[in-house]
Amino acid sequence: MPPAKRRESAVPPPATPEMAAKLAINRTGRLTAGQRRVMLWAGLGAALLLLCPLTLLVQMGVLVASDRVPVVTTAGLIFTVLGLLFVLMFAGLAWANVQMFVPDAFGRQPVRFARGPLGVHVSEKDRPELPFSYVIEDYSFAPYVAPDDVPMRPGAPYLVYYAAHSRLLLSLAALDAPDAAQWAPAFGETEGDKPS
Repeated sequence: MPPAKRRESAVPPPATPEMAAKLAINRTGRLTAGQRRVMLWAGLGAALLLLCPLTLLVQMGVLVASDRVPVVTTAGLIFTVLGLLFVLMFAGLAWANVQMFVPDAFGRQPVRFARGPLGVHVSEKDRPELPFSYVIEDYSFAPYVAPDDVPMRPGAPYLVYYAAHSRLLLSLAALDAPDAAQWAPAFGETEGDKPS
């Protein structure tokens, strides 16, 4: 292959129409309608899941407040304590999801960005579900999250937009693509804006 052709093939293609539509909205610091729906469904779905342990607690409270309290046994006490621990764990997990997704769906600044060379972080342990992750600046994401329409080239510069609280990947653009200049962020981030 001649050198000129080799250089041309190293230049990534411009963003696909689907990715371009996401980038155009995300660069303004906002979520697309589809991204907002995902945040709402995840947050509200988790909130609805909170109703399950809440219902169990209400039933237990009604039983204790009624005159028909069963005889306290060791097995019954152990079952009750384990049930309460399960309810607390379940409620904690659901509440964590609510806190991650609802602020992204309704927040003033739901989008953050990172730009820099694409790195590959290999997992230290044998983890078939996540053998490596991609890293751009201080943002990392799993390889199965990477969009199919953006070629992932380690060492090449990228711009990534992600949700501020849940840190879900929203859109991604190669900074050495012909259309890269139009995807630059149109909103600023100060150090105080960055999530901790």
